[in-house]
Amino acid sequence: MTVKKLYFLLAGSCYLDQSAVNKNLAPGRLLEMPVWSFLLETTDGPILIDTGMPDAFVNNPEYFKGTKREGRVVPKMTANDKIVNILKSAGYRAGDIQAVISSHLHLDHAGGNGHFPKTPIFIQQAEFDAAMGNDDYSPEECRLPDLQYQIIEGDREVAPGVQIFSTPGHSPGHQSVLVTTEHSGPILLTIDVAYTRENFDNGVPFLSYDSESTVRSIKRMKGLIEKVQPSKVFFGHDRVQAREAKVFPDFL
Repeated sequence: MTVKKLYFLLAGSCYLDQSAVNKNLAPGRLLEMPVWSFLLETTDGPILIDTGMPDAFVNNPEYFKGTKREGRVVPKMTANDKIVNILKSAGYRAGDIQAVISSHLHLDHAGGNGHFPKTPIFIQQAEFDAAMGNDDYSPEECRLPDLQYQIIEGDREVAPGVQIFSTPGHSPGHQSVLVTTEHSGPILLTIDVAYTRENFDNGVPFLSYDSESTVRSIKRMKGLIEKVQPSKVFFGHDRVQAREAKVFPDFL
């Protein structure tokens, strides 16, 4: 198998309190953060990394009203941002996807998992254990009984050119993905190992399940960067990087 193209799919955005992005800042100001999915076109069919936000967020900025997240998390999502509609605009149906890689099971990364009941979904054991049965952790769409979760522990080469690396910290079983394409060579999708380049490069603390694990995972990814020299390193919610990103129909 060969990875022909990697597409960056913008899947709406979500406002987060600035103290979640930089724990040195006082809470009270919201920052708009991009939400991403990533589509790999391969010689054996398409692979999807992350599925965006749940359908319940569509035109529903007050989704978290009355909860502990009220005023700290505000989704910004239209019907066009549903993963099935994003895929449709790229010429695919949900049933065409050969595999899904869930970086982790937070609301803004795994909200569309329920649209893929027959598709293998690769997830770390620690993430699965943390999310199942936890209403506060992941959307209901992640816990539907017919989802085909493929539980892994540690690193895994899912297919030639698609390597998963275990990077816990932001969540108990977070994972990052190194994709190697024909056109651009290795591309490191750190996802939420760090929200932003500032978190990654300068050690600025952000929202983490385990801050010590986060530091270790960032150090590990820096070592991987030094080893493979990727053509691009992409962070999960970097607003500056998002403005410069090549999005579909452009590809890497």
